[in-house]
Amino acid sequence: MVPSPRMNAQEQLRGQRYGTWGICFTYGAFFAIRGLIAAGRNYENSQAIRNGCKFLLSKQLSAGGWGEHYSSSEIEVYVDTGSPHAVNTSLAMLALLYSGQEHVGCFNSSLYFNYPNYRNLYPIWALGEFWHRLVASKD
Repeated sequence: MVPSPRMNAQEQLRGQRYGTWGICFTYGAFFAIRGLIAAGRNYENSQAIRNGCKFLLSKQLSAGGWGEHYSSSEIEVYVDTGSPHAVNTSLAMLALLYSGQEHVGCFNSSLYFNYPNYRNLYPIWALGEFWHRLVASKD
């Protein structure tokens, strides 16, 4: 299966994908990479996935996590918070794990909600995937 041309056309320079739901570029990169993988692409045969991973890694903070500010959605440019955020870190880790790279809200750009479960959902999901793919596979 080949990913839709629209998905590749929407990719911005350096692998950025604008997401209108969630905190913009980190969220967009996660779902774009996950979607491309679901469509049969992988890190080796997809420049879009490689660009997305490169973009995410370029935004990793010195503390090890990721932190994108909600204003990225408003101005459509990545804005770093300067400190890691659990949801951003989880989404970036999941994207990198799904792409095969081992690595040890906003609604429609205009209306902001507090999603209390995001802080629980994405970190738990990322830890579960980490354990399943990297720890359990070695047992």
